[in-house]
Formats: sequence, structure tokens, C-alpha cells
Amino acid sequence: MTKYLLLTAALFASAPALRAQNRPTPKLLVGIMVDQMRPDYLTRFADDFGPDGFNRLRREGMECRNTHYNYIPTVTGPGHSSVYTGTTPRYHGIVGNSWYDRRLRHDVYCTDDTTVQLVGTAKGMGVSARNQVSTTLGDELKMTYGGRSKVLALSLKDRASALPAGHMADGAYWLDTNTGDFISSTFYVPQLPAWVSEFNAQKKAAAYRSQIWTPLRGPEAYRNSLPDSNRYERIFKGKAAATFPYDFNKLAPQNPPAFESMYTSPFGDDLLTDLALAALKNTDLGRDDVPDLLAISFSSPDAVGHTFGPLSKEENDLYLRLDLDLARLLQALDQTVGKGNYTVFLTADHGASEVTRYLADHQAPVGSYSQAALNQAANAHLTAQLGPGQWIEAERNHMYYLNRPLLAQHKIELAHAQQVLAEFLRDQPGIAQVNTTSQLLNAGYTTGLEARLQMGLYYPRFGDVRFELLPGWTGDIGVGASHGTGYAYDTHVPLLWWGMGIPAGVSYAPHTITDIAPTAAMIVNSKLPSACTGQPIVEVLSSPPAGKSRRK
Repeated sequence: MTKYLLLTAALFASAPALRAQNRPTPKLLVGIMVDQMRPDYLTRFADDFGPDGFNRLRREGMECRNTHYNYIPTVTGPGHSSVYTGTTPRYHGIVGNSWYDRRLRHDVYCTDDTTVQLVGTAKGMGVSARNQVSTTLGDELKMTYGGRSKVLALSLKDRASALPAGHMADGAYWLDTNTGDFISSTFYVPQLPAWVSEFNAQKKAAAYRSQIWTPLRGPEAYRNSLPDSNRYERIFKGKAAATFPYDFNKLAPQNPPAFESMYTSPFGDDLLTDLALAALKNTDLGRDDVPDLLAISFSSPDAVGHTFGPLSKEENDLYLRLDLDLARLLQALDQTVGKGNYTVFLTADHGASEVTRYLADHQAPVGSYSQAALNQAANAHLTAQLGPGQWIEAERNHMYYLNRPLLAQHKIELAHAQQVLAEFLRDQPGIAQVNTTSQLLNAGYTTGLEARLQMGLYYPRFGDVRFELLPGWTGDIGVGASHGTGYAYDTHVPLLWWGMGIPAGVSYAPHTITDIAPTAAMIVNSKLPSACTGQPIVEVLSSPPAGKSRRK
């Protein structure tokens, strides 16, 4: 017994997670998400980053290098929801950027809300977080501190703003690509606050569009990327090749909407950073002892990745410029909130594949299939097995929605029809995994694609049969990056923690993206989001012994 007690005491003494400490509460928590960022960008471009952006976070903070999404699909809407709710689509309900609604018999976009109106523009569907059925980190912060905490979300994309903002935010703003203005909805504000209107009046989007995108640095800064001229990039209408320079004022009329270039260039990151700095200057975020939340999501890296690919000179240049924007943001936080008074986490909503044409040219395993042909063959098989009829009602996100009224009319059990379709799909080229919804609801998967599919299942919005392609397979062996799978290239994302109370170090322990919200909740001393399934990251919450750092 004595030996056991001594061993237990030694374990407790050596574990920093168990060391007693009085953790200070930051005045402001800043959540930064970079759309379609892969962890290798932090190391590939590190020598060419400056000291005050990404490298500052890595040098002085905690880097969790083995962080993954634990569900399918890995796309923007579910990614932002999962980070801020601390759970997967199975519990927060955002199963994709859009999904098929059986009751309405048409698609629903993840932030669609017919009960509210847009603010700052005259047309468009209302936007809110109402489809997100869990509370968020910001919601819980508001409730914990009696409504005194301020919650603000900013992005170019509406879903990357509304979903992190949650249900109780003081504001959520995103870009109208037709006008270049930042807008909102009545779910958040009855009208644009003066500081947003004043920002819009400066017409910064138009000023950025008038700039010509040329490489920021000399050739040595792009040594880890492909040559500018290659066959793996989408060519804008109005250009003969996907090469620098890019004059978006000239390209805009042929590549609508008018301010689409804010997505497909680094200038969108510049514009969003300007908005964040305006918010810090004109609001009282981080000005008192009640913790606030500022959620910022940079969307341009996603569009640039889809257009040019992860190995492109354009993507490389975008990250060199984003590094400068990040440095600007941290400097502004130092000046407005104060050094040592705020905490930052930075992550991504998903990763990205390499360009499939590039992989094929280099003999890597890739393949393609036709979704339309597969749909036609699947319905033909069901007709042969079940009798005449349009048995498939819809296909979305690699999910088949069966025609349930027709099944009921013919007295065919749903589980049987699901199994018939699943068996057909398993025999098709390029398909790695097929599961019926009945299987995913009833089985207890813990690893592999099955577990990730299961964690993506929110029954009211889910199809009847879900399939996953082999690694590297896509609808077209073409140009630009893609994402959405359960493979490492899409699930593996960066995760950096920095600022007040965060030790310097590197963690290689496995973590899921759903661990971010509970960790952040511990930092700001709030309740966990209502459907939270993640666990706090102890390395982030543990201070090293005085005078020591875990980063080598």
C-alpha cells in the first residue's frame, strides 16, 4: 500500500495538468478560423513568415499538432459549428453547408431563416444560427455572466459568422459580394450599428479590388510551391493563364458577382482584418473584467485553395499576406485590450486534398466517377429489385434519400430498401465505405470511417444510405483543391493557443476539434455548450513549473 501511495503521489507531482494553479480570466477570447488551412502551411512557409504573426503564436503559445475532425463531412458549416459548440453534427444538427429537407422537399442552406430579414441590403434569404440545435461557447458566456459578456462574429461568409456567433450574440457580420458592404440580419441586430455603417461608407472593398495582385516577395519565398505557370489551376474568365498578375477590376465583369475577388484573392483577408480592427476600436470588447468573445473567420484561403490548389504560388502568397494581417490583428489587440489580457486560439474548419490532376500526373492513387451516372444506375437497380418507381427522392453530400411515401405505398420496409441500395453501392468502382442510416443509428463504432459517418448523422436531416469514396477519388480529376472526406488530408487541421494563461509548448497527443470549446470554456470560466461532447485539452490549461517552458 505504501508503495502504491508513493507511486500515486509521484504521478500527481509530475503531471502539470494536476498542479494546483489560480488561472486568471482573460478580458477577451479571440477565436480565429482559417477556412481550408492545413497544418503543413505552418511549417512550409515558416521561414518566410515574419516574427509577429503565425510564428509569434507558435513561438510563445501551445501548438497542438495532432488535431483532427472526427466526423464526415469536413466542410465549412459543420466545421464552424463543431468548433464553437464542442460537438459533432450528430448533436448540433449542421450536417452540411446544405441538406435535403424531406418535409419541404427541397434543399435548405445551413443558415437559412425565413423568420428574419437581412440588415444592410435589400434582398436575400434571412440568416441566423437557428438551424444549429446546440448552444455555443458565446451563448454560454452570455448566460454565465448575466448577459454582460459581449459576443461578436466576423467573416466574409454568412455561415462562418452566424454559426460561431450562435443564438445570443451582440452582432454577426458578413460580406455582401454584390455591394462590397458588410451586412447582418434581424436575428442579431435591428439595424447596422454606426461603426459598421461608417466602415461600409469607406468603400474599402472597392479600393482593394482596384489593387493588382502581384507576388509579395521575391522567388526565394515560393521555393516550396509549384511554378506560377502549371496545369493545376483554374483560369479566370478574361485571362489566358492562371498566372500573376491579377487585375480584378478588369476581371470583375466576367467573374461575377462584383466583389467575388474578395474571396479569390488575399485582399478579402485584408478587408476582414480592417473590419476586426474597426470593431476593436469602436466597441468596448475586452474593456472590462467580464470576458468577451470575438470570433473571426478568414474565408479567402478556401476560395484561393479551390481555385489554385495547396501547392500553388497563389496559395503561398496568400499565406504570406495573411501572416501580416494576423500580425496587424495581434498588434491591435495589444494596444486596445492590452498585452497579457487576452487569449487566442487559431484553427481551421477543414483541410484540403492535393489537386487530383497533380496526383494523377505523379502516379499517386486517384480516380473519378460520375455522380449523375451513379444516381441513374442506383435507381435502376432499385427498380429491378423493388419494382417500377422513382425510389430515390434526392442525393446530397454522398447521401441518398429514399422515397419513403413510395416505400410505404408498396409496403416495403425502409431498412430492406436501404440494404438493397447499400449492397449495390458497395460493388461500384471508387466506393470505399457504405452505411445505411439504420446501421449508423444502432451500431457502436469507435474508429474508422464508420465512426466519423456516425458522428455526422443528425437523423432529421440525414439520408438513408451514405457512401464514402476511396482516398483521392473525386467527381473529376481536375484543377484546384477539394475537401469533405473523412481522410487525414481533410480532417487534420492546425490548432494554436496563445496569450493569457497559455504555456509555451508543443503537443503531439491526439485531439479532436470538439475539444476546443470545452478548453475555451475552462479558460473563460463559463458553462459548456449544451451538447458538448469534447474534453478540455490539459496541455493548454496547465502551466509549466516557474521559469521553465515546454517548447524546445
